[in-house]
Amino acid sequence: MESIVFPWLGDLPDEQAYEFLGEVIEAANAAGTHTAFLQTLDALVVEWRDVQRSPDSLARSSP
Repeated sequence: MESIVFPWLGDLPDEQAYEFLGEVIEAANAAGTHTAFLQTLDALVVEWRDVQRSPDSLARSSP
């Protein structure tokens, strides 16, 4: 899956990419305001980016 907004999204397996995008949609529905959504989106991106950089994730992605 390719994304200009989230370039690292292509590194995720489809299931994880859809899970992340589902969380983005839930955040948009729950936020109530544009500012609240952007703050929540920033937190989600940091969380998912950190998961991708974790040693466990790197070990799983190695051949």
